[in-house]
Amino acid sequence: MGNHFQSLKFTLRILLIIGIAYDSVLTTKDSLKQVQFIQTLYIDKATDGLKKFIQLKDLYTEKYRSDILKYPAFWNSIRPKTLQINLQALAIEKVITRFKKLYPEYKQPSIYFSIGCLNSGGTTTSDEILIGTEIAAADSTVNVSELSSWHKSVFKANQNVVYLVTHEMVHTQQKTKDDKNLLGICLKEGSADFVAELLLQQPLVSPYIIYGNTNERSLWEKFQKETNGTNYKDWVYNGTSVEHADLGYFMGYAICKTYYINTSDKKQAIKDIITLNYADSSATTNFLTMSNYPNKWQ
Repeated sequence: MGNHFQSLKFTLRILLIIGIAYDSVLTTKDSLKQVQFIQTLYIDKATDGLKKFIQLKDLYTEKYRSDILKYPAFWNSIRPKTLQINLQALAIEKVITRFKKLYPEYKQPSIYFSIGCLNSGGTTTSDEILIGTEIAAADSTVNVSELSSWHKSVFKANQNVVYLVTHEMVHTQQKTKDDKNLLGICLKEGSADFVAELLLQQPLVSPYIIYGNTNERSLWEKFQKETNGTNYKDWVYNGTSVEHADLGYFMGYAICKTYYINTSDKKQAIKDIITLNYADSSATTNFLTMSNYPNKWQ
């Protein structure tokens, strides 16, 4: 395993540590002792990745304590799956190797798997991938009887941990994080899916991809009227509010895929996609035009 993947050596250790903290919390009903166990047995032993994850996702000991006590069936069912994360290291290593060939400017981020409070499957900084393993490793077989409808839908739709890491890996290569328009947001997210599909060398099977492929023209007819707007809740980050969530991911994916297909220099196409200034409405509109995607429906 390459040195660039060194952060994953902490993965199993940190997951075992949260297991010790979890077991300790269940030995007492004293809330102060429970908080102390979480602090001393988990938080105080945090890796750099866990520290950043806690900071970005506003996690704290009382939140951990509350979640442990509130969702016992879920934690018992997800625990063995989190401990199998290290089995995915070789598959992720292969993705990294392919990414370097596909995009020579690739810069390796550190990859950290931690346990959060059921509020994030993954996020990134400019050079880190921070995975919430309790969400990323969950699937349709875990016990969701205590959880929200949002969690149930996410777990049912989860593809696999390798896909999630690959999607987030693309985000660490992108130049712009501050999105100002709907088209830019959808291209940023959809491009991460499209590049991930190339790297994984297999079609994506997420619900929005399946629905989008079936209803692509009607989605485009609606989407093209809103591309430069700033009201994105109908299209992305809306898993709890609509029947068919995150269809903007599909629109961005479809546009990037068309751009790639219509560009003879594939490495240049990948570079164009990754380095696009997603916050610049002129740049994203020009990219849409250059993709020739609108002409698909004329």
